[in-house]
Amino acid sequence: MRRYVMTGLLLVCVLLVLSGCAAKSPTASNAFSYACAAGGDCGVFMTIANPNNQADTLVAAKTDVAGRAELHTMVKDDQGGMKMQQVQNIPLPAAGSVELKPGSLHVMMFGLTRELRLGDTFNVTLKYEKAGEKTVQVQVKAKN
Repeated sequence: MRRYVMTGLLLVCVLLVLSGCAAKSPTASNAFSYACAAGGDCGVFMTIANPNNQADTLVAAKTDVAGRAELHTMVKDDQGGMKMQQVQNIPLPAAGSVELKPGSLHVMMFGLTRELRLGDTFNVTLKYEKAGEKTVQVQVKAKN
């Protein structure tokens, strides 16, 4: 009997140690967008932290408030101006973070299905290569 108790305690200890080693999911914080008209296009911005010791990659985004969502960045055009360009993914460094912000990396929503008004919230689902899909709530705020 004592042998079974000791085996059970050992198993519990191993499980506790392993649970502390389990991979954590990337987390998005301070997700926001600006007010935009229905039918228009609008960006989504946030900070994504990757607490893992292994890199991950943001590969897609989707939302029910737009016809489609894509990952984008801003690049210089031939005339020295800035233009938006789609990217296939956004790398997330191990134990690091990436800021999606105006004029840089962002999620771009096309064909809004409804008006986004100041104070509204909506969901965007982010798809990571390793962590899978995670939904983040986005706050519509005023431009500074």
